[in-house]
Amino acid sequence: MNPWDIYNSRMRAKGATRREIAKKREARSLDTLLKNNLSYHSVLIDDTPQNIVIIDSDNYDTKIIYSEVFKDIRHGAIIDWEDNKWLVVEKDVNREMYARAKMRQCNYRLRWVSTLDKEPKIVERWVIVEDGTKYLMGESTGSEYVITQGDTRLSVIVPKDSETIVLDRNNRFLIDDYMSKNVLAYKLTKPYKMNGGYDTNGVLHFIVQECNTEDTDNFELHIANYYSYFPGKGKDVPPEEPSIIAPGDKESDRKVWI
Repeated sequence: MNPWDIYNSRMRAKGATRREIAKKREARSLDTLLKNNLSYHSVLIDDTPQNIVIIDSDNYDTKIIYSEVFKDIRHGAIIDWEDNKWLVVEKDVNREMYARAKMRQCNYRLRWVSTLDKEPKIVERWVIVEDGTKYLMGESTGSEYVITQGDTRLSVIVPKDSETIVLDRNNRFLIDDYMSKNVLAYKLTKPYKMNGGYDTNGVLHFIVQECNTEDTDNFELHIANYYSYFPGKGKDVPPEEPSIIAPGDKESDRKVWI
């Protein structure tokens, strides 16, 4: 190796400018410090093993996270950590040294029937559901008849992908605790897709409003309009979801909420 090659090799290792030298020095220091940090954890990001730093906050369901040096965290990714699912809801665009983002704990597994590929299939996504009528009664009374009806509104944060981006006002969902016997139905009324979505990544912020359940809803699987796409399935489960057990196709399983 001639002297010029040796010089170029050293410059690439240390940096050609003062800024590059400082950057590489900082990267080596961070790489050493991160691995000895108690906040350094091994997680799954979109089912891929990765190490990140997780910083606690005053909100127990919200964490600030940092990637390893020169690595990235996808905005809208699902993170498996401490037997919970977490959704990356915000991300700093400055990731010259590392990625910095905010993740929130998911509290519901949303399911619906997708016809994106023409053939109906069951799709599910881990989402964040929040009360949109926190200071309201959640009920309203009709003007012509004295009938009290549910008027609950929910805010739903979903990861942005090819399945969720096509959801619109024609979609209904069953959203309730999976131990609840009286599952409530909601209609998507505000499919807001601008805030939080960047290119093909990010999250979508939806507003859903309580509506009537239908005879075609599958309350055990929490899937609206299930029997419209899979009539007469009974205990059979579509091949896309072999791990989900469907209820018997009987009248007691199909209730209409008024």
